[in-house]
Amino acid sequence: MSEFALVTMYPTGEASPFAKGELGYDVSQIDCYAVNDVSLKPHSVLVVASNVDQIHLTRIRDVIRRFLDAGKVVIFNGHLDQDWLPGAQYFEPVLPKTRRLYVVTEVADHPIFEGVDKGHMTERKGVAGFFARGHHPVPEGADILVRLIGGQPVTYIDRVSTAGTILVHATGDLFGYASGLDDNTAARIPKQLAAWALGEAESLQSSQRRTSSHVDDWAPVPTTVGTGTGRGVAAVFGGSSHHHNALTTPKYAEHLTGGLLYLPDLAETDLSGYDGIIIPERIHRGLLNAAAPKILEYLANGGTVVSFSGGEPLPEFLPGVRWDHRPTNYWWWLEEGADMGMSTPNPDHSFFTHLGLKDCTWHFHGAVHPPEGAQTLLTLPNGDVLAYVDQVSTPGTLVVATLDPMSHFGAYFMPATEKFLDGFMPWISGFATNSLRTAP
Repeated sequence: MSEFALVTMYPTGEASPFAKGELGYDVSQIDCYAVNDVSLKPHSVLVVASNVDQIHLTRIRDVIRRFLDAGKVVIFNGHLDQDWLPGAQYFEPVLPKTRRLYVVTEVADHPIFEGVDKGHMTERKGVAGFFARGHHPVPEGADILVRLIGGQPVTYIDRVSTAGTILVHATGDLFGYASGLDDNTAARIPKQLAAWALGEAESLQSSQRRTSSHVDDWAPVPTTVGTGTGRGVAAVFGGSSHHHNALTTPKYAEHLTGGLLYLPDLAETDLSGYDGIIIPERIHRGLLNAAAPKILEYLANGGTVVSFSGGEPLPEFLPGVRWDHRPTNYWWWLEEGADMGMSTPNPDHSFFTHLGLKDCTWHFHGAVHPPEGAQTLLTLPNGDVLAYVDQVSTPGTLVVATLDPMSHFGAYFMPATEKFLDGFMPWISGFATNSLRTAP
């Protein structure tokens, strides 16, 4: 039997050392849409990350249940917002979003957290909130491992809801936690978690624990996502909790009069009536590529497409788009006299009637090369371009940026992304409508 199955939304940027097998364990990455009884059967532990399509997992939730009732282990790191994980309830954020409420105050004596300092769990380079920004209500009989200062149980083990074992951790990916920070004892967590999970799976297989529960009531649930209205500005929705939170937040949803376009259905969706289409960062590239003909046809007919990047290359099929990798410096603001040096050669662009340069400044994921005639919006002192508007490569309009606002706002992280979306969403709503009306 193999060791770990890691469910992915390939590709979504740099993989963790665990995902690449660098911790010494056998890890098989399985595309979210390839999860079934056959693909999971060889594995002892199933790891589900926060960016996975939870709509799809709900549609195949009986597969997850059968895996658990075979006496195996499921680990979920993230924010649950769909009904696919037995015994688990939806994520509840800590509010207000302040660092004093993200403090880890209680850690059980458990192998996963052996030798880990609570302060290192709370903070990374002085920043709180990486570990947890909320919690999931705990099933009766489950074991709570970690609590925040407000008493919220952010990590728990459930051995009562199924014949298997479920570990749920709210927010941070424990397998990637403190990666690269050798002076932080929280860097011990990934390897200790992996060792515990395999030991738990071996114990389950040897004991063959069974419950009296049946899977008959755990059939796939008919799920619906916000279907497009056929007009206005719409956003592509890949099923992740972060994007769902961002796109359904009322102050942003009011500008998405076109609704949400579920990514697995996009290749068969008529886009012709929409004013604009927003493609968030970190969504499944295979399904997006499958919808390329529809998107290109839409641009050819004068539509507006927005595309963000969160570490993955921008879609190669978009006309005129050239993206270069740049290492992401998440900590630049800690340097003495820190200033990213964001500027614009087009301060009179309508974009800046809604947004200031500070609103666009948190970090970036690569650089782009605007086609000749495109309008550059954001640049760095070294000449790298982070965002531009292209109305020359197609009869439509392309807005391209190497920023990742949806993921961070939706994860209750990075305050600047809220300021960005506060300005960007009303801007793109008006800009897309005007651009469509004046398209040749």
